[in-house]
Amino acid sequence: MDDAITIREFERLAQRLSIDIRYTYGGPSGLCTIKGSRVLFIDRGVDIKSRIQIFIREFKTLDLEGVFVVPLIRKLLGIDDLV
Repeated sequence: MDDAITIREFERLAQRLSIDIRYTYGGPSGLCTIKGSRVLFIDRGVDIKSRIQIFIREFKTLDLEGVFVVPLIRKLLGIDDLV
């Protein structure tokens, strides 16, 4: 699958989960909570494969039960049993 499509699907999932994605320059990438809102920071300086790995790493920590997750993302996250 095209990496740009994978990124878009992760961004759509983030939207469904009310996670704000902020692409920044420099600094660490990861998911955090700021004033009660979840924010995923991603360094614009990393290549697209690394961005996908950041999404995978952070989304694996989330409870996705009951959330629609497209098959491509379910496979990447290893959660084929979710609806």
